[in-house]
Formats: sequence, structure tokens, C-alpha cells
Amino acid sequence: MKGFRDALVLLVVLILQATVANRIAIAGVHPDLLVAFVVYFSWMRGPISGVVGGFTVGLLQDLDAPGPLGLNALAKTVVAFVVAKAGFRVHRSNIGVRFFFFLSAMLVHDVIYFAVYSAGAFGAFVRQFFFVAVPSALYTTLIVLLLLSTVEHFSRSLLLTDEV
Repeated sequence: MKGFRDALVLLVVLILQATVANRIAIAGVHPDLLVAFVVYFSWMRGPISGVVGGFTVGLLQDLDAPGPLGLNALAKTVVAFVVAKAGFRVHRSNIGVRFFFFLSAMLVHDVIYFAVYSAGAFGAFVRQFFFVAVPSALYTTLIVLLLLSTVEHFSRSLLLTDEV
């Protein structure tokens, strides 16, 4: 049942990323809902499922993205593993912890992606980091926290629950 729900959530996120993300851009800054899904999925399912999910989502995104094939898959796989390992014993229901994990994961993803994509051009990497990665990470993190809070309020249960 969890697998079906996860696949359904991924399908919704893919549709939202392809349709809504461009429409809610602010000053050219787009949310990256796929990285947010990978972070949430890895945090909840652990390193093995997270890595498989991160790789799958990244490969799906690579099929539609410019740049080297596998770059999104690599970045999302690394993020999934790091989040799953680092986030195992933290207080997941705390809003500050959520903010830190989502923001950090977005930045790690973009550092990996832009480091390879810029092909060693340090100036291009720095510009991409400060003018694309940081604003996108902040915007995505705020949207995700708002969505999580809204869904948790109406469902009356925490989506990111702590281990008991």
C-alpha cells in the first residue's frame, strides 16, 4: 500500500513540476518539487528506498532535461542517501529541522548539479549557485513547509513523524 501511495504522490509531483512550477515562478525562480519529493521520500523510507527513488526520479528528469544524461540521477541519488542517513535520528516534526534538511538537501543537489554542468568554469558555478540555487532552494523549502503544514493540519496527523 505504501508503494502505491508513493507512486501516486510521485505522479502528482511530476505533473505539478511540469505544469504548475513554471506558473508560480517569482522573478524567474522556480521551485524544484522533484528534489523535495526525494528528500521527503528518503527521510521517510530510509537509505535503500531513498537511493532507488532518488535515482529513478533523477533519471526521469534527465530524460527531459538538457545536459548530460545521468546528472540529475547522480545528484538526487547522493541527496537521497545523505538525507536518509543524516535524518534518521532527528526530530522530524520540528519546523526548524524540516527547514534545515530541505534547504540543505536542495543546496547539496544544486552544488553537485552545477559543479558538473559548469564543467570547471568557477565563475559560472558561483553565478549559478547564488542566482539560481540559493533562491530556488529557499523558495522550494518554503513551499514544501507550507504544503506539509497544510496537509498535516487537515489530516490531523504528521507526515514527517519521529521514530518511536
